[in-house]
Amino acid sequence: MSDAGYSTDEDAHVGGDADPVMDPTLNVDVGSGLTSHDWADIDNSDLVAKVRGSAGFRIMREIQPWDGALAAPPALHAKKVFEFFYVQRKEADMWKNLAKECFPEMYEAAGNDKSEKKRLQSLWAQAVLDEIKAMRDYGKLTLRWITAVVEAQASDHLFLRREALKHGPGSMQEKAANIVWNQSSNRIKDQVFEAMHHWTNKAGAQSGGTARMYKHQHELLEELDKHYEAAARARDTASKPPLPLHVILSTPTGSGKTFTALMVHLRLLKEKHPNVILLYSVPTKQVLKRVGQECEAHAAPYWTAARDHSGDGTMHQVRRPYSIRDKARNRKAMRAKAAIGEKLSAGSGTVEQQLEYAAKVGFQLKDRGAGKPDIIIADLNTTASLLKAANVAPEGSFYHKENLLLYFDEPNMGIHLDPNVLGVVSTIQSNMPCAAVLASATLGPWEGLEQWWRGPLPARQITISMEPYDLPMSTLNVWSEEKSSLAPISPLGVFENYVEFQRTMQDVRLPILLLRHLTSRQGNDLMGIKGPGGDWNKIQSDVKSLRLAVEPIFKGLSYEDFTRLKKEWATGDGAPIKMDGLRSALSKEGVTMVGCIDPRKVAMILAGYLDREAWTQDVHKLNNKLKEAERMMKESAKAEKRKKKDDEDEAMLGDDAEGQIGLITLRPMLKVGVAEALDSDVDTLVMLSKGIAYACGSGTDPMVKRLYNQALLTVPDSLKGRAPPLNVLVVDYSSIYGTDCPAVDTLLLQEDLGRLLAWEDLQQFLGRLRRDGTAIFYSARTLRRAALGPGAEAVADKEQTEYAREVEVAMLGFQDKPSRDANAEVAALVKLAETKGRSSTETAGFAVTAVLSFTLPPPPGLPKGLASPHPAEVTGTDKEVLAALGKHLKTNAGLLETLLKKRTDQVKTIEKIEALALSASPFVNRTGGVRFLGAAAQTLKLLYDADVLSEEAVVAWGQAKGAAAKLDPDLDVRFLEKAKPFITWLEEDSESEEGSDEE
Repeated sequence: MSDAGYSTDEDAHVGGDADPVMDPTLNVDVGSGLTSHDWADIDNSDLVAKVRGSAGFRIMREIQPWDGALAAPPALHAKKVFEFFYVQRKEADMWKNLAKECFPEMYEAAGNDKSEKKRLQSLWAQAVLDEIKAMRDYGKLTLRWITAVVEAQASDHLFLRREALKHGPGSMQEKAANIVWNQSSNRIKDQVFEAMHHWTNKAGAQSGGTARMYKHQHELLEELDKHYEAAARARDTASKPPLPLHVILSTPTGSGKTFTALMVHLRLLKEKHPNVILLYSVPTKQVLKRVGQECEAHAAPYWTAARDHSGDGTMHQVRRPYSIRDKARNRKAMRAKAAIGEKLSAGSGTVEQQLEYAAKVGFQLKDRGAGKPDIIIADLNTTASLLKAANVAPEGSFYHKENLLLYFDEPNMGIHLDPNVLGVVSTIQSNMPCAAVLASATLGPWEGLEQWWRGPLPARQITISMEPYDLPMSTLNVWSEEKSSLAPISPLGVFENYVEFQRTMQDVRLPILLLRHLTSRQGNDLMGIKGPGGDWNKIQSDVKSLRLAVEPIFKGLSYEDFTRLKKEWATGDGAPIKMDGLRSALSKEGVTMVGCIDPRKVAMILAGYLDREAWTQDVHKLNNKLKEAERMMKESAKAEKRKKKDDEDEAMLGDDAEGQIGLITLRPMLKVGVAEALDSDVDTLVMLSKGIAYACGSGTDPMVKRLYNQALLTVPDSLKGRAPPLNVLVVDYSSIYGTDCPAVDTLLLQEDLGRLLAWEDLQQFLGRLRRDGTAIFYSARTLRRAALGPGAEAVADKEQTEYAREVEVAMLGFQDKPSRDANAEVAALVKLAETKGRSSTETAGFAVTAVLSFTLPPPPGLPKGLASPHPAEVTGTDKEVLAALGKHLKTNAGLLETLLKKRTDQVKTIEKIEALALSASPFVNRTGGVRFLGAAAQTLKLLYDADVLSEEAVVAWGQAKGAAAKLDPDLDVRFLEKAKPFITWLEEDSESEEGSDEE
């Protein structure tokens, strides 16, 4: 900000520009003070210019009403389309067919009417196109449609299909689309069936059509307009005012909540209800800055309001940006400043004091809006204080509750992690103004919320939803540090068994969300589309229509199809991929976002900081660059002084080998000022030179902040295949909510943060994908929570416990038979597994733990009439337990050996034995299971001697467990430690056998 009131530390939020050192713990930052650096970010001319150059800015200017509000779909200029087809009829049969089939009457008239035929013969295709172009907006749709017919690429076929469906069977659009399809090669058709699953397969401006509102945006504007009209009538007639209107706007992450808020202001409040102020409550400082940049781009008069964190939390700071001040009368306004005694700094105070002071000064200095903002962007705490003030403000006050529209962005962020945040949100809900919008991807309808969300007073509470059918595709993957591999997980691969799949399919929203994790191949498998080629009627016009068609097929999969597809999708493209380190798994053309607890530390590691030799060399090279840039600056300054010319700077810029004078090139398209670079530490510069930046609630280097903000506006399409200057953004919890970057196509969630996040947070993280991409998790457990919802683990544990009991009952049923038939018993267990929708691997593991459990007291509630091998109480010593286990293994070894043929099944069985020994799920309540912890080595040896477990399986389990322990220091390794003597013995025995073979 160039104004003195914004460029001084006194006017910055208390705390200045020096951020505290970040403590690497989970930080829920719901609004920290704005510094002068933050203000520089908000009104940075380059950033604002990028916003003005974005597709969203253009769409806001051009957007038309929702399709459903139209009487009929827009029509093509039929006469011009016919002319274009007709004049080319002799060049190819397709053009003749298009003219004849789509316009039979015109075609016949052209043959019978000589004057019309002569007129048409005088035309040529390009001349027709030029006439359509000259029509400008009127001819825009027609030109796009004709281009699609001519080009006939994958995206063009999808566009033609959309238009055909809009106009219905028998329409000219449908006939033409079919003719063009039949003329296309199988290669193009296969590309169409691939492309129809991509996020770009949408209607509207994105596909070259007209930008139109979504239905939920149309409904929101309509409801708010009706409310304010009713309130105005009540004031005019002195009648009873309408009930307050409280709306939950339930839309997916990435559906444009900020865009919708600005649309409410620009398309409704500004035009019809100018007295209403949009109070935009932001979840994080990053979002506040982003909304500020949007307001700057759209020239909306706005203020910011944030809490002063230096005091007891009751003080706030309201600021008027420089952009709303009267630039034409700047000198006069500066003189007026002195005349009215405006303070150098507005300081801080109660929210009432700050609002009144900003309004007074803004009026006297002739701000745009005359001392009243159109929009107030406020952090969470200031929103709560402002709403409390609005409830008691006099009716004539500009911030009275009737004059405020609260737009509460992500109101449930952090409420499960921080009780203070929960308290502030509760205060906001208790003081909601006469109109409020709660915009959230995960909040759900009013009916399912706790009472405190509803507030203390009666209100008309409605929910406007947008189902998440057209989210970008996000393939799920698990990263293995030990194997340096990336394992794709299909939407069926996240399920442990068919029972869990069936239960999840009963949920209202989870099946829809799972559809975005289908690849094109998997979606086509479900729809029965097999190349080469295919029928035109199988093309889905857009992602939403496609997923609506796939949904019932997906939800209705039989046990057989579920099992078959789960197996098929884990092979080929679904098999684990060997990687050359984690960096090779990151995005090559877009931006990767990494979520973690300590962003700077992780950013440095990803940049290669741990390779000290290479890092030292990079530091040396960068220091040399800095020295050379400094030398050039000094020479330039001397030359300027000698020549004493005002324009000498530009003449002395020199070549661009190191960028301009005063700039240093860190990497292609990434330059920083030399002075700025010298203020930073060299390790940070090396990190940036690798294309990596970070963001966290506090402790971020100002230069890194600035470059990070620029990276958020990167659009890959403008880079023409080149990697973005910053292609890895490392963020903490709060920054996840503030990172909205159209270039993000890869997500990586580290387990230190992932294990702490609720399902709502995990959905927010997945929602950072703004285009088709990849989501990488460090653990399958966190991936499952993200995909299957908050109760997945608890319900799965309960079902697993019940199934373990059923297997134990089945095993008890075999014990008292006079003669044992291992094959028949295996068949009975396999049938049980199929009936219950469980896997044979899981069943085999529970069969083994059932035999181990025969040495423990029986669980309560066993059916009567079964064999009773259990002792009445826990056996006294490990020796007695192992002796009893040996006897039971002798009678069950044939069954267990037949069940456990595969090594992978045996490894999973050892995991079940470990769970029993640690009293972990599903054996939490099993009395005496801990007896196998002390005897872990002896237990595994007994199973090995009985040929139930192989040497390879035991060693493989031990290696996998050890590797997992290195990655997760909190992992319970007690069973591994107790089993190590036996594992070591196996390894040594194997080595000695190899040595004997060599001799």
